[in-house]
Amino acid sequence: MVTASILVYTYYPREEYKVLPRVVDFAPSGYGTSTGAEIIVTFNKAMDIHSVETSFSVSPSIAGSFAWAGITMTYTPSGALMDLTYYTATIGQGAKDLDGSQLDCVMFSWSFFTGEIPTERRDVGTGAEDFWIGYPPTHPSSGETVQHPDYVLSALDSDVVMILDHSEGCAPCIQQGTICQSVSAANPDITYFDLSSGTDEPEASQAFAAYDPNGGVHYVPLTIVVTRVQSPAGGTAVGWHAWEGVIDLDSLQSWILDAKSHYDENS
Repeated sequence: MVTASILVYTYYPREEYKVLPRVVDFAPSGYGTSTGAEIIVTFNKAMDIHSVETSFSVSPSIAGSFAWAGITMTYTPSGALMDLTYYTATIGQGAKDLDGSQLDCVMFSWSFFTGEIPTERRDVGTGAEDFWIGYPPTHPSSGETVQHPDYVLSALDSDVVMILDHSEGCAPCIQQGTICQSVSAANPDITYFDLSSGTDEPEASQAFAAYDPNGGVHYVPLTIVVTRVQSPAGGTAVGWHAWEGVIDLDSLQSWILDAKSHYDENS
């Protein structure tokens, strides 16, 4: 007697991998930006133009007009940028692709400066190009004392501290991670913390709470430099600076060199 077996295969359609929109290139960045520069952003895929334009901002604010060439957006300011000014450009969380998906990192920001990298060491103060002791003017608690995490203060006993606070997988986080690793390798005497939100807790949350220069919602990546400085009131104090978004390699290296100079004088 022969028994026949029938195998039945059930086909389940594979869910297609969804590619989230992200910023793959941007300009200008860092120092040396012309006051006549345009702001250019390139995405990895077609975007909902209206959502991108309405979520885009520049601080300090400047009026301008948009133009698109495929996946590249150009924002042309209506007048010259201010000289010797630190600007931050942001693609906000309202930006979406044609399928309605947000950026892989929810929002994207970066900074540029309409001047060359300073040839003199940065001062202690409250400006965008200073080392801060309290919170800067952009923070809701401007001027108030910063509660530095204990692990930062402990590391500061040895040398300058650099921190990257980020999430896993977002494009600007990966980009900033590569930059910070290069700076760390070039400065092996500093202490570098690479903190991933949701993994390296509570250190990551403490860093976000203490060092976000704008307070409120914490966007990633957040890069932080902490050093020892001379307080305007006299004596030694903890000085710091932080950036939301991407800070380029040359700029970050310049800040580290200044931080080490302050540290050597105040330790």
